This record gives sequence, C-alpha cells and structure tokens, in this order.
Amino acid sequence: MIRLLTFILATAALVFCTVWFANNPGNMTIVWLGYRFDGSIGMVALGLLALTAILVLVWRGWTMIANSPGWIGRLLGSRRRKKGQQALTMGLLELASGDVRQALKHTRAVDRYLEDDTLTRLLTAQAAELDGDNDAAKRQFEAMLEKPDSAFFGLRGLLQLALKSDDRTAALDYAERAHRLRPRNPAVIVTLFDLLLTSKRWDRALGLLVDAQKASVFGEEELTHRRALLITAKAEDAIASGDNAEAIKLLRKALNAAGDITGAAVLLAGLYRDLKQDGKARDAVMQSWRDAPSAALGAIYRETLTGDPLAKVKAVEKLVATNPDHVESQIVLAEAALEADLWGVARSNLEKAMATKAEARHYRLLADLELRENQDGAKARDLLIKASHANPDPDWRCGACGAETDRWVVSCPSCHSFGSIEWRAPLRVHQDQAAKPKASHKAPIALEQDGTVIENSDDDGATNGPDGTNDQSKGSQPAI
Repeated sequence: MIRLLTFILATAALVFCTVWFANNPGNMTIVWLGYRFDGSIGMVALGLLALTAILVLVWRGWTMIANSPGWIGRLLGSRRRKKGQQALTMGLLELASGDVRQALKHTRAVDRYLEDDTLTRLLTAQAAELDGDNDAAKRQFEAMLEKPDSAFFGLRGLLQLALKSDDRTAALDYAERAHRLRPRNPAVIVTLFDLLLTSKRWDRALGLLVDAQKASVFGEEELTHRRALLITAKAEDAIASGDNAEAIKLLRKALNAAGDITGAAVLLAGLYRDLKQDGKARDAVMQSWRDAPSAALGAIYRETLTGDPLAKVKAVEKLVATNPDHVESQIVLAEAALEADLWGVARSNLEKAMATKAEARHYRLLADLELRENQDGAKARDLLIKASHANPDPDWRCGACGAETDRWVVSCPSCHSFGSIEWRAPLRVHQDQAAKPKASHKAPIALEQDGTVIENSDDDGATNGPDGTNDQSKGSQPAI
C-alpha cells in the first residue's frame, strides 16, 4: 500500500513538472569558453538529469572494481570453509566407523581448508587414540593447551588418556586444571570427585560438592548422602590416628545429616563400646535402628547389655520396638530369647524372619533351639545341613562389584565405587542339596540376591520352600 502511494505521488509530481515546463517553455543561453548554447529550460533540466545518472553509474562501476579482490576472496573463502566442514564431517564419520586411515586422510583436508588447527588436532588425536597410538594422541592434546579456546578440550583428552593408563596422579592434576577452566562442567566434576575419593582427599571432595550443587550434578538427597559419607570417612581417619573425640564429633554430624548410613552408626557405636561408654553406644544403635537395622549394630547393642538374660531380653525389646517389622529386629530378639531360654519367643521370631528370607544363620539358630529345647540332635543336624546350602549370611559387601570387605569403608577397595559398601547378602547361584532330587531329574537351581531365593520346581509342580519342604500351593516356577 505504501509503495503504491509513493508511485502515485512520484508520477503526479513528474506529470506536474512536465505540464509546467510545457506551459512555461522559457529559453536559456549558456556561453562558456567561446561556445554558445541556446535551449529551453526543459531541455536543460533533462540534460542535468541525464548527466547525474551517468555520474552515478560511473561511481558504482568504480566501487565494484575497487572492491572486487575482497569480494572474490570472500567467495573463495566460503568455498574453502564449505570443503573444510565437509572434510571434518567425513573425518568424524570415518572415525566413528573405526576406519583410522580414512579419518586421517580427511584430517589433512581439514588442515588444508580451515585456518584454525584446533579441529585438526582434535580429530588427529582421536584417530591416534583409536589406533592405539596414545603417545601421538598425547602430543596433539598437549599442543591444544597452547590456545585458551582449546585448552579445556586438550585437558579432557589428557585426562582420559591418564585414566586409561591408570595414572591417577596425572589424572587428578588434569582434572583439577580442567575444573579451574570450567568449574561447572558436570563430567569434570564427577571425574574429579572420584579421583579425590581414591586419593582420600576428603576435605577437597567436600568443597567440590559445593560446585556440584551449583551445577546441579547431584540431587539434594544425593548431595546430603555424599556429604555424610565423606564426613564418616574423615571420622575413620580420626579413629586410626587415635583422635577419638574428633571421630565422635564427626560421626554424630554424619548421622544427623543422614541417619541411614550404617557404616557411620557401626563406627560410632563400636567406638563408644571400646571406650566403655555402653549407654552412649546403645543410644547410637537405637538412633540408627529406626532407619537402617543390621546384624552388626545388633551385635554391638547386645555386647553392651548387662544383667541377667531376662533383663537383656527386655532391653532388646526396647530396641526392636523402634523397627519391629524388620528381619534384623526379629533375629536379634530371637538370639536374646534363646540365651534366656525363652523358647517360644525365639521360635516365633525365627519363623517370622524365615518367612521373609531364609538364611544360613536362621537354620543355625533353629538347630541351636532344637538342641537346647528338645535335645533333638538328629533334627539339629538336619538343620545344620540345610544351613550349609541356604542363603549366605550378610556381610560388608560392595553393591557395585560384589567384593567383600572386613569392615565398612567409604569406597570399595576393588572397584572404587563411592558409598557402595553395605551390610548385605552376596549374589550367587548354588545347587540346592537340601531337597533331594529324583533320580531322573536335575537338582533344582536357586538364584540368590540380597537373601531372596528363586527356585525352579520339580516335575510334579511342587517348589521347595525356605525350610526345604515342598509347597504344592505355590505352583511351578520356571527353571533358571
């Protein structure tokens, strides 16, 4: 609409000027350098307009000629960048497919067409690393450290090479330098945190959790749990150095932050027990029993009890009341009742525990109960045989790799997983000898994990229950 209005106004102005000059022709005489020109005013105006148009065309032509080298250069540069980007793309594709030779060929094309050598060095380093030439890859990554824009990526590459060669000292140095360049990079934070744990630099790891929180690497619950584990690790070092007061202070701080850390509770209760502060040891056990009962805590609690067996049972009942439905509560009460010759209490709690998961310790306690209550040596012997084939007892074990340790530690000694040591049963597959198979059939196989047994059925549809008897009501289970 605006363009149409502008065209109409311009046309009207031109018609007006033409009509005006036609009605007022006039004459003009110009004498210059001995020459004389006579003409109308309209012809003079038309001549001036034509001269202006010629001058504009000449100026535009001169400008194009003067700027032609830069324009041609930009055109050629655009073509070079396009070829370089195409070579880079093909190089990455060849690298992903595992063809190192073709990837290096495209790398040379990238170097020829693109002025920045950062991409060339990165592609060359990755190709060399894939080809197994770690020294060549290291040289390329080190060359990337010379430029601020590529220094972080060079450090990341060197960090990965150091981890691959298990040089954790160098890896820690590279990770610290990379973290200083980009303090909120999630991958660097996680790697640096693991390296700090391996080096047992607990204070530095605690400080790193502040950056992890800012970068939202871990959730709030995970941050609290990791912080409590690190404080517990510091307490463990304090115990080793003989600073029991500092250890108690740190362990209480850890349990107040996260009450479900069994390792901290065991350390604190055991420390109080060794210091002959039995009341505080029992208080520490009761504080953690609500969230994370374990046989280790139950053993420490019973060791600190005094008085006759009946008084000890009442004290254990007080502990069990904080978490009555947990299997460890049933076991610790059964043990105390067995020592006090309370056969009914012991048997009922053992049956409750075995209904959840039958373990070797349950059968051993039942055997002791049969021997002491009924003097039935034959039945006790059968129960001990079942114990040898039942789910193994829980102990300190890594949840990541399954390695067993003699005590709680913050990182697994085998796989270095952080906070993975728990009081748990191992995972294993065993041949169940408690139930005698038929002559023409294989013995049932049981898969155990965390004390839970999944067993295959006999051909008659009966499955073996935790006590070794056949349960017809459960139906058949698929063989494993």
